[in-house]
Amino acid sequence: MARPEKIRLGEILVRQNFMTQEELDQALEEQRKTGRRLGRVIADKGFANERQIAEAVAHQLNIPFLDLGQYELDAKQVQKLPEVQSRRFRAILLEERPNSFLIAMVDPSDVYAYDELVRLLKRDIDIVVVQESLLMQTIDRSYRQTEQISSLALELQEDLAASNVDLASLMGVDLGIDDAPVVKLLQTIFEDAVQVRASDVHIEPQENKLLIRFRIDGVMHFQTQADMKIVSALIMRLKIMAGLDISEKRLPQDGRFGFTVKGRAVDMRISTMPTQYGETVVMRLLIQNTSHFQL
Repeated sequence: MARPEKIRLGEILVRQNFMTQEELDQALEEQRKTGRRLGRVIADKGFANERQIAEAVAHQLNIPFLDLGQYELDAKQVQKLPEVQSRRFRAILLEERPNSFLIAMVDPSDVYAYDELVRLLKRDIDIVVVQESLLMQTIDRSYRQTEQISSLALELQEDLAASNVDLASLMGVDLGIDDAPVVKLLQTIFEDAVQVRASDVHIEPQENKLLIRFRIDGVMHFQTQADMKIVSALIMRLKIMAGLDISEKRLPQDGRFGFTVKGRAVDMRISTMPTQYGETVVMRLLIQNTSHFQL
């Protein structure tokens, strides 16, 4: 694909009657004051929605528009572009073609991003234009911390197996101990849950394994599997955080605690339930100060 040329977004939207010249002048003034990107200002002010902006850019550059919400991603293909570059250039790799990669971008006229993507992938790229909010949601869900969670669970298992383990240090009984193995594991689980917009986290002991699952958009998704040896340590730490009775294992308990993930305050409601293979825990995440999503 030929290197795209730089365009003036505001002029395109006015020319295609998505907004008026007066609205463009207001948006440009807001951009000068805040330093935010023009497209974000226009969308936030309601002069044009994200889809209209993306379609206008696609039409001007003669590049296909893609509804990312209807596209089925291949997780292995996505990983070929590192997360840092994906977020930096607001782009995601969709598929590998015989002589090129198909890339979804918010701003295909960003010449620097185009050149860097070609350099990183060492192959020509074909571009489709997508909506910014859908792209960021897709990036959040595509770049998961599953491997890190599995690694931390294994580290905790090995620490528990050590005969001379310091239980207080392992559990992080002092709530200020951020590098305790259990604390690091739970923090990573919470970060991943917030990133993919999970509403619930389920910790479910089975006969020979521990399952951790997320509920996303009402559907349960497998997150990771770990050894049963770490169940007691995980549940004990969660009970300490929620102010529950750590000695009570035969009755259900409910509690709550708050934490912060990447500057976002989260209220966690926790319920424990005794089962045949040990206590299960269900945690409901309530992210504060979040906007409502459209159906």
